[in-house]
Amino acid sequence: MEIENSKNIDVLDGNITQAQLNQWKYKHKKVVKLTIADDDETTLFAYFKKPDIAIRSAVLQASKMDEFKALEVLFKNCYLGGDAKIEQEDDLRLNITTAFSDHIQPKPVKVEIQ
Repeated sequence: MEIENSKNIDVLDGNITQAQLNQWKYKHKKVVKLTIADDDETTLFAYFKKPDIAIRSAVLQASKMDEFKALEVLFKNCYLGGDAKIEQEDDLRLNITTAFSDHIQPKPVKVEIQ
């Protein structure tokens, strides 16, 4: 007699589970979900954590020598998961990491002298 396991696993965009997303949110507080279309117009998803000061420093240091290297440092340190095709194809990884980099840029600050 075979025992059937009837657990239902919710698979979300990017082939991650709800449990994985919950774990990331618990660990990193905020998770950024980005969407990109590949050459076949298939929608792909990637999940990133916001960089801390150490990661921002490493990205800044790498950017002084090579902008593409800086994006790679950002990707390797902040990418949590998503569609595997993003990790495998340079152009997808570059485009999505550039969009993520734009999203995490410092926000404008209003300064007033009193």
